[in-house]
Amino acid sequence: MLRLFSTPQWFQGWDIIFDVVSLIVAFLIAAYTYRLYRVQRENRLAYFSFAFLLVALGFLAKAFTSSVVYFFPVRETVLDVLRPAVGARLIYTNLYYRAAFFIQMLSLLGAWLLIFFISQKPRDRLRKYYEVSQIALFVYLLFLISVFSNVRYYVFYLTSSVLLGLIVLNYYKNYLNTDKNWNSFLVMLSFLLILAGNLLFVFVFLIPGIYVLGEALILGGFLALLYTYRKVTRK
Repeated sequence: MLRLFSTPQWFQGWDIIFDVVSLIVAFLIAAYTYRLYRVQRENRLAYFSFAFLLVALGFLAKAFTSSVVYFFPVRETVLDVLRPAVGARLIYTNLYYRAAFFIQMLSLLGAWLLIFFISQKPRDRLRKYYEVSQIALFVYLLFLISVFSNVRYYVFYLTSSVLLGLIVLNYYKNYLNTDKNWNSFLVMLSFLLILAGNLLFVFVFLIPGIYVLGEALILGGFLALLYTYRKVTRK
């Protein structure tokens, strides 16, 4: 059975609940932002909504693969469904695990990259050839990183941490430029918590127990982000 890394046995199943909650939060934020886009017709809002749909897709893939790995009935059901494709001897099963991991990684890395662009100083994008080519190059690199991360999982979390660190820096600048607005601080804090969780995942191979703390920090980041967006959309 293929898995990225070993997780504490007592926490198996709880992490799926954490991921499902983060998935729901990401979907709600995408829905809130899309509703604002329909009113204001600002492209940045549409991109932000799409980014969080990618986040929801990434967590959906993670929750699915974790369920298959942890729970025998789920695994047997999935194998029965896939048996015509993987063969009676299930020799291609690992390819489907890797495909699910790939979807998780590419979706989340694409989301963080898109949010990084959105969090920069507002200006028209995709109007010049060199900007389009740069984004195409980034997408290509994320594709390669997602493929390689199936072998070395920490490459994915290191790349995520770099992108999230840049996002936190941009939102910190925004916090300073808005006279230290409380909502701006909460957005920065939310991504800082998600960044901290990703950094802890890098070292799971050394201390498996920090996986629990990483999941808790990421969930806290998404809940703080949902709280902030509910405040903003109510206004």
